[in-house]
Amino acid sequence: MKTTRPRQYWDDYASRFKNRSLAEAYELRPPYPEEMYRILLSLLGESRRKVLDVGCGPGKIARLLVDHVDSVDAVDFSQEMIRVGKSLINGNHPDLRWINGRVEEVPLYPPYDMVTAGASIHWMEWSAVFPRFKEVLTTDGYLVIIDGDRPIGSPWHDAELSLIHKYSTNRHYAQIDLIQELVNRRHLHLIGDKYTTPIRFSQPLIDYVQSFHSRASMSKEHMGTENVRAFDTELSHILSDFVDDKGLLSFQLEARVSWGKPLAQDQAL
Repeated sequence: MKTTRPRQYWDDYASRFKNRSLAEAYELRPPYPEEMYRILLSLLGESRRKVLDVGCGPGKIARLLVDHVDSVDAVDFSQEMIRVGKSLINGNHPDLRWINGRVEEVPLYPPYDMVTAGASIHWMEWSAVFPRFKEVLTTDGYLVIIDGDRPIGSPWHDAELSLIHKYSTNRHYAQIDLIQELVNRRHLHLIGDKYTTPIRFSQPLIDYVQSFHSRASMSKEHMGTENVRAFDTELSHILSDFVDDKGLLSFQLEARVSWGKPLAQDQAL
């Protein structure tokens, strides 16, 4: 099957999420704001029954949502991500079912009242998953795509971005509006699109720096030891002026929550 994704999201990059070091760094990413979860529950309404979380990673969405619904099925093709997720809070919740495999082909247990996806939807085969999402959702169920675990409006943004471009191992990367891309390719009928209110978040500088190695373009295995050390040192230097006396870096966070109906036909452009 010819891929419908942009080149920067092909499988040779996606497979990096199976690396142990990447999975173990994932929990260092900033969290989603609590408001994002309130939006999910409001979209579920009274039918808080069954949710499918695809490309779940270590369960960043699934582990927090499972306390508020009947059950969550969390799917990821990385055994390492699921291993890490099971070790975290709610990772062994009786109503959370981990499913290891590609969501394009693993057995699922519909119907689902909602399908959630983080930025991992970048890496899926769109012409296969969107028809499948439509098939497993209830008639009034939504596909919800969440993005937003990076600082917004930080004073170090430009210097940090320049450093990322210097060391990134994804040479095909280009900035796109994922939601608009999915709408344009007729995979998604968009109904709602909302940004959460910005909140302030603080974390240790070392955790913030290490969180970059949970991203495919900055995986330690592909950067190599020398480049990892150089990147960490240079980024720490850039951020040193913004760290408080406790070694904490503070910044604003927001999440984009987009929801709609997946389209069954493959009309990718």
